[in-house]
Amino acid sequence: MHPGKKRRDYNDIESTFLYRKDIIFSEHAAKLDIFQDSIELLFYLTTVLNAGFLTEFKKTGKRPDGPKSIIPVLFERNNHNLLAAYKLACIGLNNPAYLNLRTVFEGITQMYLLQLADREAYIFYKQQLGTLTETEEKELKNKHHWLRPSRIRQLLYSGERKKQVDDFYILISNAAHPGIKRAMGDFDYREEVTVDVLSILLALSAASLMSIKNIYSSMIGEEEVEEIDDLLDRVTQELKGQVMDISPNHPSLNLMKGYK
Repeated sequence: MHPGKKRRDYNDIESTFLYRKDIIFSEHAAKLDIFQDSIELLFYLTTVLNAGFLTEFKKTGKRPDGPKSIIPVLFERNNHNLLAAYKLACIGLNNPAYLNLRTVFEGITQMYLLQLADREAYIFYKQQLGTLTETEEKELKNKHHWLRPSRIRQLLYSGERKKQVDDFYILISNAAHPGIKRAMGDFDYREEVTVDVLSILLALSAASLMSIKNIYSSMIGEEEVEEIDDLLDRVTQELKGQVMDISPNHPSLNLMKGYK
């Protein structure tokens, strides 16, 4: 240890973040309350879906397979990333919070791809399982452009919806880049950035709820639908109507009832 230099203990370091947390919980209580209710409902919906899958298995003896079988995995991963972003945002670590939010956005679009696309969903599914043949890997690279986020958005959206979704993703993605300016921004508490992170957190929790309402409408009951709609209304009011709709609208897709 350097002579005359005292090492800060962990409690000293933690106290800085606890101080920020006190400020954020005091100044942004409404947003935090709505998010906490949203995350409770999102985790509850995983239980509802798992019960539905179990009931179906008991009836048919068949487990979910193919591309749609990994949608619930992406949904639960999104729940964890939303919770991680929330924990980080509450102590002012905004840059890593944005990184988790970008993952959530990409996860929602991947869920829609698996539900609505055909060949692309099959290729994505096999890529995730690591079972692509050499021919399929060439197809993924040359025809589907590795199914990058931009390619998935191209498949799911069109017109003004696509422009809005692209702009929203670019905003999150740019904020998630671990550049020097972004890192330095986390050294001090910055309210305007915290407001932005919490707003995007709410918007993506609403988008995640909407994805379950769209994809699994046949597996959730009226009570759950009412809870989802109530939270969507609360998010819309809190964000003064500035909620991004990322439900697919591309005319080439066979969109189901419930999609906007």
